[in-house]
Amino acid sequence: MSTAASSSGGEDLARGNYSDAYPPPKAAAPLQSVKDVREDAVGKTVQVRAWIQSARMQGAKMAFVQLREERSWTIQGVVIAHPTGTPVSRQMVKWVGGLQLESFVSAEGIIQRAQVPVTSCQVTDYEILLTKVFCQARGPQKLGLSLAAANKAVARIDEQDPGEEELQNLNINKKVVPAAGLATHLSNPVMHKRAPVQQAIADVRKTVRHIFSEYLESMGFNQFEPPCLLGAASEGGANVFKLPYFGRDAFLAQSPQFYKQIEIAGGRKKVYCIGPTFRAENSNTPRHMTEFTCLDLETEIIDHYHEVRHLLEDLMLHIFQQLQQRCQEQIELVHAVYQSPAFLVPEPGREVRLTFAEGQKLLREEGPEEYCHVRDDEDMSTPQEKALGAIVRRKFNTDFYILDRFPESARPFYAMLDPENPGVTNSFDYFMRGQEILTGGQRIHLPEVLESRIRAKGIDPSSPGIKEYLDVFKSAGVPPHGGG
Repeated sequence: MSTAASSSGGEDLARGNYSDAYPPPKAAAPLQSVKDVREDAVGKTVQVRAWIQSARMQGAKMAFVQLREERSWTIQGVVIAHPTGTPVSRQMVKWVGGLQLESFVSAEGIIQRAQVPVTSCQVTDYEILLTKVFCQARGPQKLGLSLAAANKAVARIDEQDPGEEELQNLNINKKVVPAAGLATHLSNPVMHKRAPVQQAIADVRKTVRHIFSEYLESMGFNQFEPPCLLGAASEGGANVFKLPYFGRDAFLAQSPQFYKQIEIAGGRKKVYCIGPTFRAENSNTPRHMTEFTCLDLETEIIDHYHEVRHLLEDLMLHIFQQLQQRCQEQIELVHAVYQSPAFLVPEPGREVRLTFAEGQKLLREEGPEEYCHVRDDEDMSTPQEKALGAIVRRKFNTDFYILDRFPESARPFYAMLDPENPGVTNSFDYFMRGQEILTGGQRIHLPEVLESRIRAKGIDPSSPGIKEYLDVFKSAGVPPHGGG
């Protein structure tokens, strides 16, 4: 319904240039992306489609709006009443200045140079002199989560209900905006998604997937799609989601591990997959997530499992380097909200590769006093890993490093034992800032050895899921392989 004619102030000569209208009148001007506004656009009439990030009156004849496209791309729109009442009337100015935040509009206007830099918008040197504004979808009178609050770091993860303070409709231009808790974000998914920092994080995640795929495809890897719904727990244990499936139990995949190995057994030499993984881990820490995206690979081993270690190291360093080139703007935005020291990557030829025993030795000699008696045959705790990360950063000037040859007690049954020292495995972890981000190594490919290791871990080789896995290696000869 049009609201143009209902405004006060006599006959409205601009009533055809603004209204609540879907679909809006077809625009004659070409569509202009806000992020692409340059000097060559000055003087041209364009159409923009955007959300109202802010709207304010400047007297009775002028209003300013911030028009936002995807992420944080904003440009100032100016509405000035013409003495003749057309193309912009006072009624139109009042209507535009009163648009609710987060309303979606299509607008036409002339690109002009800003008289002074518009520091509140990402496009600082240009603005749009608006002549037509049509609101296709109005925002609510009161937002449950403002864009300003959504664009701040999540304040709390343990709250159950949003507080009254967080439900206030906070203007994007206020200098001090209280951060919202996780429950408020979850209760307002649209505004959470519209926050520039969340879109930047999504862009980085997407780019990581693309770089991962590009690199492996260039190395001759083949992508495959492992199942997520399984007839038995893929790796046993308690951290698996069980659900009813037509009169029987089904399980969500904890890992694509077994399916990568089946691909190698099935004749593929190099494979990778990208997909969701589920863990029933009831813990509110950054290390425990019930669902996450797994990027996995598996490859034949020709001579030594370090072939896999070197491949993954090169891949990770390539991803770090490419992210800096492709996502510099997004990374800077995320750092501005979630502040942290610069991530240090080793210089070429100075990569840090420690054995697990060497890592424990560093903890004993240079770590906190409580770690002076850590043993080489016990797994590291999370605090130990973080302490080692701090030592490595200080000693080697890097946040990225590898721990190799983990003890047998800290690895699953399918990890290949070192033939010269069965107390350790041909396996490794990769770390960023003392946080494990990748586990990999050589898998056992001989069925009799695998069955022996399954029994040694106290698992019944005939149990559901395990039997089918073991049968893969009994059914045909499988080449040595590994991955992460």
